[in-house]
Amino acid sequence: MTAGPNGARFAGTPLQDPPANVTLTTEDPNAARTAPAPPPLQDISGSTPPTPTPIPLRDADVAIRKSSRAHVPTTRLDRQNEIGTNIVPPKLPVDEVSMSIIEEPAWFAPAYNHLKNNALGPMWTDLVEKWAEYERAKGWKSAKGLPAKGQPEEWQKWTSKARWGVRDYNRIPEVGDAADLGLAVIKWVSSFNSADFSKAGLHGMVALLTLMAWWGTVALTPSSWNSDSRPQWQALVQDLTNRFNILLNEHSVLKRSWDNDNLNEGPENKQ
Repeated sequence: MTAGPNGARFAGTPLQDPPANVTLTTEDPNAARTAPAPPPLQDISGSTPPTPTPIPLRDADVAIRKSSRAHVPTTRLDRQNEIGTNIVPPKLPVDEVSMSIIEEPAWFAPAYNHLKNNALGPMWTDLVEKWAEYERAKGWKSAKGLPAKGQPEEWQKWTSKARWGVRDYNRIPEVGDAADLGLAVIKWVSSFNSADFSKAGLHGMVALLTLMAWWGTVALTPSSWNSDSRPQWQALVQDLTNRFNILLNEHSVLKRSWDNDNLNEGPENKQ
């Protein structure tokens, strides 16, 4: 039985003193709490890791350069000194093999096969081969094509139906009168100047040769009501063959001159 403050008695367990090893503290509830500092990091084995040793810096140029290769001397000053010089640099040598390795255009093979497939005799075959050789020498390129004025209507109608610039040699126009086509071709050729016969490329001499192939094929079997135009056709074939012989010879002489100039203008011959 325990007595209260006013002498009242209450039943219950009597109050006991706190254990000796427990310390009661009074803490202000408004005070800020600070988390305790964490212990220093330790290795798995329980030992403190060693402090890293600082690496001494090397010289500035060595520290910046990361590659172990030798320095490459600059030629910037030499190039600046060449500005305004009168020394002509040597020309690059002309490589005959590299000159021949030029990509053949897509139009050449169909045109060449169409012209070769016409059985018009050895004179015609020789003309086609010389034309093909000249096209390769010129790289199948020309600044301008043959004159558009005076072209036979067969050529104009056929090329106008070409899709994306591809000419359909399986659908060539029908030539009813070889003599009429021959007259149109000769009239057109008579308007050429000497430079026109050297025109290469898609719009060059291939147009004239194609018209001549059509003309010559129909002229092989002249009808009783049409005049025979084979002599005129053969004369034009011979004339064009002579012209291509001259063009190929001029190109060969010019190429030899280029080769000699490149050999004579080497660095050792420059003063």
